[in-house]
Amino acid sequence: MTEKDSWWEGAVIYQLIPRSYADGNSDGIGDLQGLIGRLSYLRWLGVDALWLTPIYPSPLEDGGYDITDFENIHPELGDLSAFHRLLKAAHDQGIKIIIDLVLNHTSVLHPWFQRARWAPKGSTEREVYVWSDDPNKYAEAPVLFRNFESSNWEWDDVAEQYYLHRFLRHQPDLNYENPWVQDQMLGVVDFWLERGVDGFRLDAVPFLFEAEDSRCEGLPETHGFLRQVRARVEESGRDVLLLAEAIQPVKEAAPYLADDELHGAFNFVLTAHLFAAVASGNCKQLKLCLQEAQTVVPGCRWALPLRNHDELWLGDGHLVPEGVIQTIRAGLHQGHGHWLNWGINRRLAPLLNGDPRANRLLHALLYSLPGMPCLYYGDELGMGDWPGLRDRDPNRTPMAWTPARNGGFSSAPDPLLVLPAITAPGYDYRVVNVEVQKQLPGSLLNWHRRMLTCRRLLPALRRGDFEVLESRHASVMVYLRSVESMTVLVAANLSGAGASLSLDLSRWNGARTREVLWGCEYPPANEDWFVYLPSYGFSWWLIGEVDGSDPLNADLHN
Repeated sequence: MTEKDSWWEGAVIYQLIPRSYADGNSDGIGDLQGLIGRLSYLRWLGVDALWLTPIYPSPLEDGGYDITDFENIHPELGDLSAFHRLLKAAHDQGIKIIIDLVLNHTSVLHPWFQRARWAPKGSTEREVYVWSDDPNKYAEAPVLFRNFESSNWEWDDVAEQYYLHRFLRHQPDLNYENPWVQDQMLGVVDFWLERGVDGFRLDAVPFLFEAEDSRCEGLPETHGFLRQVRARVEESGRDVLLLAEAIQPVKEAAPYLADDELHGAFNFVLTAHLFAAVASGNCKQLKLCLQEAQTVVPGCRWALPLRNHDELWLGDGHLVPEGVIQTIRAGLHQGHGHWLNWGINRRLAPLLNGDPRANRLLHALLYSLPGMPCLYYGDELGMGDWPGLRDRDPNRTPMAWTPARNGGFSSAPDPLLVLPAITAPGYDYRVVNVEVQKQLPGSLLNWHRRMLTCRRLLPALRRGDFEVLESRHASVMVYLRSVESMTVLVAANLSGAGASLSLDLSRWNGARTREVLWGCEYPPANEDWFVYLPSYGFSWWLIGEVDGSDPLNADLHN
């Protein structure tokens, strides 16, 4: 199976939290049945795939990433039969399903851990997890949840040893030096492949193996195991995406994209540079970041998120330069108490201070850059967050469907809701919801749908080559996406002030240029082609289009 044949090339991935998306049985908790009832909306919006955060049995101390059974469904969400119905219904709508595969750790309540802590030291059962008598082992590995944990080790009174947890203390790390662990987790991959999933988002993949005098990230043994996962997927004979969550610099994340390893990886460095460019009004560093990513791994193999269920991860100077972090801190609206662990705990709209222009601009870039754009549920509406909720729950509140009580998420009494619906000024669910925005032609929701329709109809934006053009304006990013039959020119102004500039389009001298979204004709291409972009403005143009041809749906311009 070649990469050109793969369904995910240029696919738009919509991330949702099933517990917060749609309640199908009125118990206040979103579930798979509720999600099935909303698939027609997702098809209408125009996304290609759904990424579901963990759906496994869990005590839910970390949003379901603390798992007690890798081969079942949390009873509050449904059961395996409900998951089968979801898969079938999604495939009938032309939508793929990606599930979270948490390889690094389990819950302390997992039967494996309970057996391990009671088993003798050095036994096979004990060595399913990583134990030590010395809490200073692997001292170079940073504490990831520094707001909640002071160490990567936790003492267990029953085992009379420390266990490693790169995440929270109730999430002990599996020991991948143990062949039994590798066999079990490969069996988990087989289990979900047999049930027909279309992809796995591999959570926290850098941390599978440990070594002294290292950050315990991306070690050769980790890549060796991921190659085994790829081999299992290939053996299935199906086109299944393996997408890495590796919060590392581009050059350190790139090895996961070896031809015999994973198909895609999130580019969190690009996310940080996008926000820094908007915060500063200068896109110089953003250009360099894009060019580096395409030099290291050319093509469409980077997944491109703006926000997700976690904080906006900035790191400790290892992921992105300290200057980028300070630019974001100074230029974006964080609000009091929203710095968490290594980043900012805000949804997209509040982070941009509710400015829909900046929201549209960032998504316009996301939808036109090479890769797999990732849209977080509710960001298509400009949903807000709920400051003061536990951990990262401010970003995980119920989807707003209608102006009805609880935003149409659930008819359950308010105290039973998984999280409270947003009522903050400017983001109140009675105004910011799907039903209202569908009826407003100029709404953010309808804008997203229009952009995704254009992207779907323009192969250059899904899988085309990428080339940055020279821009004489510090705040304006200009680039080309092209396939043999089509060239799309993109220009974006990342500043709050208007920008005018001329572009050298002499290589298409005299060719027709037409704006994509509204079909407006522009002057023919020349060596001094003038462009004006308002504050946070952008545009896409078709260049060299043959008169009379229309790669876009005719209805798009009506």
